[in-house]
Amino acid sequence: MARSLGDRVREMRMRRGLSQSGLARGLVSPSYVSLIEAGKRLPEREILQAFAERLDTTPEYLETGVDAAAAREEQLSLKYAELALANGQIEEARLRFETLARTSVFSRHAAAWGSARSREAQGDLPGAIERVEWLLDEHRAGRADAPGLLTLLNTQCRLYREVGDLNHSITLGEQGLEEVRVLGLTGTEEEIRIASTLVASYWERGDWVKANLLAKDVIARAEKHGSPRSRGSAYWNASLAASSVGGVGLAIELAQRAIAMFSETVDERGLARLRADLSWILLCQQPQDLSTVEDLLTKAYTALQEIGVSTDLAYCETELARYHLANGDPTTALSYADRSIERITDRDILESARVRVVRAYVLAALGDTEQSLRSCRQAMQTLRGHRRWRQYMATWREAAELLVRLGRKDEAIDAYRALADCGGAPEPIWTGAVKWAPPAGVEDVDEASDSRWAS
Repeated sequence: MARSLGDRVREMRMRRGLSQSGLARGLVSPSYVSLIEAGKRLPEREILQAFAERLDTTPEYLETGVDAAAAREEQLSLKYAELALANGQIEEARLRFETLARTSVFSRHAAAWGSARSREAQGDLPGAIERVEWLLDEHRAGRADAPGLLTLLNTQCRLYREVGDLNHSITLGEQGLEEVRVLGLTGTEEEIRIASTLVASYWERGDWVKANLLAKDVIARAEKHGSPRSRGSAYWNASLAASSVGGVGLAIELAQRAIAMFSETVDERGLARLRADLSWILLCQQPQDLSTVEDLLTKAYTALQEIGVSTDLAYCETELARYHLANGDPTTALSYADRSIERITDRDILESARVRVVRAYVLAALGDTEQSLRSCRQAMQTLRGHRRWRQYMATWREAAELLVRLGRKDEAIDAYRALADCGGAPEPIWTGAVKWAPPAGVEDVDEASDSRWAS
């Protein structure tokens, strides 16, 4: 059973050999001390200070059960955990944070936030979400003091996007924006950041009109009110939105602006992820600017290795595999693809399909058709396990093109059909009742080519 302030007053009074009258003398009545010890009254701060002096302790100890020295020790432990996280010692940081979260009185919310960030760095996104949502509950009950509510709302929206639950991510992002506006924070840094995260979720789901409209609005507000960090976020997500509707030139320009903004901040992780994203956009452009791509990926990968976030490293390694394949070095490309797969092998996320398709192209370039097909089929199996988001169309197209080149016509047809499903054009049901006449000059219709992709 948790001990109360009254319990501690009684315990310390009896330890000092004082009666209730002795503790109360000249301050309050003995009956008032009795009410405090019974938990029916809370003393004013001045009375609590006087009690602490008579009991040879501190007001903080009477309030919390932790004395000032213990509070300082907690803060020191928290700083060590933060230092471990900043230095890429993720497991050590997680253990320190989670020990503090269980035992701390003053720092348990800050420690839980550290645990969430450590788990995200290790790729445990569900574990990170669980801790963020606990902190949100604590905030709304008026118990939490770290981190800020809006930071948590933004993180919650982003984490659900990264685990692939795009509908929930968007719902949370829209609710978060509404909450920000109810609090009277329209146009503030916090609103700009949440709106930027929501742009990325719209883009990921394939709501490209919404993404571009919100992106334009966010950029306008960021340029008027935002810090370099928020302006960079606005440009970054607007770049993704522009790339989705064929605006490659604009996407590159916006990404370059974002890099310039992030370079003025201390957000090394954000800057590295942005460089990896820009490298992907450049690889999709003809002619490919491979020297710029190499520079971007080298800087991104160096930074991410120091930071140590496994999912970010996997994404960067996918782009490094793509770059080395485009640069005529499939052997090095294969090593990066394999590293990426090893980092995310137990996570059912889109990146596992993306990297397996890249790996399939690498194996085909190396002449290993059998393993290339195997990797491509694994990617398609992962895609079949997800809902048919428009953002998956690019990966289905890559898989389908490879299958065509490898002479697997029937599988390629199924992949193209899956691509059409993701784009909102599923198999036309009404055609099922049509009686087909054999095409003129064709003796047999390939039945296999009429197979349907089923999720």
